[in-house]
Amino acid sequence: MFDEVDRAILMGVQYDLPLTETPFVDLAYDLDLAPEEVIRRLRTFKREGVLKRVGANLNYRAFGRIGKAVLVAFACDDVERVAEVVNELPNLKHNYLRDHPKYKVWFTFKGRSVEELHDIVKKTAERCGVKDYLFLPSKRVYKMDVKYDLFRGISWSERGLEKENVCRVEDLGLNADMLFDLERRLPIEERPFKGVAERYGYEESEVVELLKELIKKGVVRDFSGVLRERKVGFTENGMNVVRVDDVEDLASKLVRDFPQITHLVEREVPDEWPYPLYFMVHATTREKIEEVRREIEERYGVEIMTLYSIRNLNPKL
Repeated sequence: MFDEVDRAILMGVQYDLPLTETPFVDLAYDLDLAPEEVIRRLRTFKREGVLKRVGANLNYRAFGRIGKAVLVAFACDDVERVAEVVNELPNLKHNYLRDHPKYKVWFTFKGRSVEELHDIVKKTAERCGVKDYLFLPSKRVYKMDVKYDLFRGISWSERGLEKENVCRVEDLGLNADMLFDLERRLPIEERPFKGVAERYGYEESEVVELLKELIKKGVVRDFSGVLRERKVGFTENGMNVVRVDDVEDLASKLVRDFPQITHLVEREVPDEWPYPLYFMVHATTREKIEEVRREIEERYGVEIMTLYSIRNLNPKL
């Protein structure tokens, strides 16, 4: 589906995009390719939906207005109607149909507080006629780094343990809108920071140095491209829910030993749903995900239930 140059560029933009004033030009030189060719192909990937976005990957816990997140599961039969209502939620991040026999629609979204999120979920459930749902707020994020290894055919990231406490953007005196621009609206061109710098009164070099400092502080996770998984052949994603007593101990081991994991999150859970730890693995085949699950179960003696995505209920995300 991709030629050798395509794969080199898509891997490079995920794993090795230089944080410089001319990142795409420097990536081209690193790959021994012409800058014009790299920029042209990246623009094509963006237009065709292969490349979702490229820029600063923000840690949303650093933003007061969207610093809290929750995973919600609705027990429902009319999936299409429920999905339509859920897709109207503010700051929605994911909305999937998963293969649980009872809880079918799974979505995540963000807000100012857990109380605000719960109020929104309650009203949404009432609107959908949903009587039974799971409300699973994030308690601690151990890892959040979505990258697809096009050669291994499985998600792969060797990022270490994420900082537990992150500085708030408001406390740093930074313009949150500028950071959102650096994440969502960075153009693919020779000098991508030029427009943002001019718009917010910075020099290009200052924007680059600011991003480097924010990466050290954990406000920005990294600077890279984000691919759309199905567009690069990753047709399977498994949400693994883990029944475990010592969450922190297991989470630390998983971050260290299993780079296949993209998301690793501890959640607040009700008594009737005893799965406090969640991790995601994406792959070209379901068997690759099963191998990871089996190895973790056998190595650590924990119970894991894998819920596979059947369909993305909001392809725009």
